[in-house]
Amino acid sequence: MNVSDAAYFRFSYPQAMRVNTENAQPEKQVEGSVINEQRVWSTIEKLRSPSQRDITSENLDELEDFLSVTDPDERLGGLRHEIKGFRALLLWGNELRAGDILREMEGIYSDFKKDLQSKWSGLANKPMGFTVTEDGQLKVTSPPNTLTAREEQILNALLNEAKGLQSLTLKHAETVIELVKRDKPQFEGKVKLDLGNFHKMIDYGLLLNKGALDLGRADSWLDQLHKKAEKDPIEKKQGLHIEA
Repeated sequence: MNVSDAAYFRFSYPQAMRVNTENAQPEKQVEGSVINEQRVWSTIEKLRSPSQRDITSENLDELEDFLSVTDPDERLGGLRHEIKGFRALLLWGNELRAGDILREMEGIYSDFKKDLQSKWSGLANKPMGFTVTEDGQLKVTSPPNTLTAREEQILNALLNEAKGLQSLTLKHAETVIELVKRDKPQFEGKVKLDLGNFHKMIDYGLLLNKGALDLGRADSWLDQLHKKAEKDPIEKKQGLHIEA
């Protein structure tokens, strides 16, 4: 994911424009949605302040909808460029957060494998990974006919009991889902990712066993998404393109 130029887009306004929301119409209709103009002008003010605090992706979506149905105004000049820049910053922040979570998961998973080797050596020597299911629980992954139903049950229990692993994995999955959702130019209409299908797309055991924490590495979560989409005829037809 190419957000290395995100800092380029950070604008400072020493004398930030103070917009007047008193006379703004409170709502505007666009494609079945209602835009709150007072909130829009508040977003503009925040975007053009040095701190740029408390701006969400949803705020930016609403602002873009507002610009699409609003007559040109000198107060709105350059806003689309500023929105693009701030979206890059949001992605960059999410990407950093996802990387931090993975590094913490890596340590816990390493301890889990050591503990498994000492207590369940027969299971530890079998090829396995894990993913997260729709209900937020961890589930073991393995090649077909590798584990019995009983072995899967044992490993599922052990994975979910590993201190902090389940909560961190769910947090990382939610962060990745948010990244895919926010990066519309790269993903919209090309790949769909949510907790309902996450277990089909990302294998954390594969990722952590290969040490693929960086997005540029083979078998990183980004690489796995890419490969999965290439195998799916529907996603392939859409022409998924993911920059690592």
